[in-house]
Amino acid sequence: MEAIKINVNKKMDGYSFSITPTIRRLIRSLFPDSHPANGIFVAYDTNSDIELYVGKLENYIYPALLGINNPTDLNKKINEILFIDIQTGNVLAKINP
Repeated sequence: MEAIKINVNKKMDGYSFSITPTIRRLIRSLFPDSHPANGIFVAYDTNSDIELYVGKLENYIYPALLGINNPTDLNKKINEILFIDIQTGNVLAKINP
């Protein structure tokens, strides 16, 4: 199966993580009990260095964004999850569930 792509947008006061409607439909078809979200926003204090924490956020963001209660179920149906910077198209992180 193809990778699940999570869009990442850096804003002035935090990061926005989102998935497309196509990904939401795919997740619902693979996991009927799931409740995928349109997006998640993680705010940060302007005095903190959020880049130090972004690498640690992915493991919390994707289960919440995809609405899956047991993230270990993903490894049976999903090969990888990619976090994509929407401004550059660069892969920021890759997770193999």
